Amino acid sequence: MSKILPLIELQDLDTQLRDINELLGDLPKKVDKLRFEEEGLINDVKEGKVRLKEIELSLNKAEHQMADLKEKINKLKDQLSLVTSNKQYDALTQEIEYLKQELDEVELKDLEFEEEKETLSNDINEKEENLESLSNDLSVRRVKLEQLMSESAENKSALEKERDKKLVHIDESVLSRYMRISTAREGLAVVNLEGSACGGCGFVIPPQDVTDIRDKDNFYNCDICSRFIYYKK
Repeated sequence: MSKILPLIELQDLDTQLRDINELLGDLPKKVDKLRFEEEGLINDVKEGKVRLKEIELSLNKAEHQMADLKEKINKLKDQLSLVTSNKQYDALTQEIEYLKQELDEVELKDLEFEEEKETLSNDINEKEENLESLSNDLSVRRVKLEQLMSESAENKSALEKERDKKLVHIDESVLSRYMRISTAREGLAVVNLEGSACGGCGFVIPPQDVTDIRDKDNFYNCDICSRFIYYKK
């Protein structure tokens, strides 16, 4: 049996396991993000409706205030024809002007509430129209992601079992060296000879060593990155 082949197969398994671990690490975040999107949309609609009720109450209050102020102004205007002195006339006129200013302020607030109500109502209607389709879409995507997570977990378990079988065929000293290199080189300890260079760091291998790598079934480590180098026939 080839000396280097079990190490090559081990590297292939470890690479697949690393990819799955990275995938599994990212998928839960994506699932959570979808949940937050859905919850955020639902909360926006709920909060919008609460604010809409507050606006309705404010509008009703403003309507009563405006009606009350207009009634007071009209009563004071009626009294103007009954006054017998300039002092009384000036006092009534001043009070009317004060009430008019107060009425203008209330009418301005009423207008602002009406504009906010219209904008908010349109926003709520739009979100309510899209909520069902968005929720369904998010639910489908979430199920797919969770299914992919389950499948990835199953693949990971199968690969780990296969990896355990491969370890039996690798000498402990070689395996120890492999693990040290793998840890130091971001999981890549075994690389292919690319032309006459190391497939990991690109270091040019001496011609005689290139010949040995091509023709002999021995372990060869790069002088620069220490990775195992093999020739893919």
